[in-house]
Amino acid sequence: MNTAYVAGFFDGEGCVNFSYCRNSLFPRVLITNTDIDILQRIRERFGGDIKPLSLRKGNWKQGYSLRISWSKAVEFLSEIHPYLFLKAAQAETVFAWDAIRLGSGKKTLQQKEEYKDSCDLLHRRMRWLNQKGNKDTVDPIDEEIALSTARKARKGKR
Repeated sequence: MNTAYVAGFFDGEGCVNFSYCRNSLFPRVLITNTDIDILQRIRERFGGDIKPLSLRKGNWKQGYSLRISWSKAVEFLSEIHPYLFLKAAQAETVFAWDAIRLGSGKKTLQQKEEYKDSCDLLHRRMRWLNQKGNKDTVDPIDEEIALSTARKARKGKR
């Protein structure tokens, strides 16, 4: 299956967000459609699991959702990113999460706090990117940069 086709299909039928498991933030990709064959083909190539959706009305076709999480979601988005149009910023937010992700081993309290703050910021940005309608607020990352710059300027004047 052509990577550009998968990216276009995902742009139209998918979503990317963050979820929590035991206080750990992780990325999740969902692709929903009534054609289980195409979802199975994507799953064969990229992994994940397929679940049937509950029927909303008796005359509707059965829908299915392909779910890809954690590192597999990062791999999926990395491969299709060059072809994304609508969800490129969401994919880049997942890449930022992957770049700051804590590895195994002991972490200081400060490292844990900084990681938590960064994850909270990325989670807010993903919600902002995924909100419906016109965005009448500022990207949370741009807002954080402006606040940080203002704090540094105030410190410099003291």
